[in-house]
Amino acid sequence: MSRVLLTAVLLAFACLSSATFAENPFAKGKQVEWESNIFDAHKRAKAENKPMLVVFGADWCTYCKKLEKETLNSPKMATYINESFVPVHLDADKDKKVAEILQVGNLPCSVILSPEADQLARIEGYFTVGPFYQKLTAAKQIHMKNIQQTSNER
Repeated sequence: MSRVLLTAVLLAFACLSSATFAENPFAKGKQVEWESNIFDAHKRAKAENKPMLVVFGADWCTYCKKLEKETLNSPKMATYINESFVPVHLDADKDKKVAEILQVGNLPCSVILSPEADQLARIEGYFTVGPFYQKLTAAKQIHMKNIQQTSNER
């Protein structure tokens, strides 16, 4: 995914967004600390050199709610996400342009972007903690490999 694409996402978000940021009142313990603004999330991702985890859901989506409640808000998963990623939660119905630019079709959909806006991974559908963690870990490893390659080129 190119930097131009992220710029388009950011502009679309600024113009069209009315994002909601999910908090799960039923989860106990640690929760994901969702960013409330994609611009701030991108700035933070660049400053901290962390990938962004952009999770798309919708109010009507049963599996989106299940993903949040059972997977994302698992205390260990929430801690891992907060430490390793800059998490952003978007409503696919309200943020249609952003979802279109990132080619979100089915929900739930999670897109992991590098701080440079390159797509590292896409997770479509509901997954339990173990498989979702594996997919996040694989994306983080790609990010770490990219960092190493960049530093070797200098």
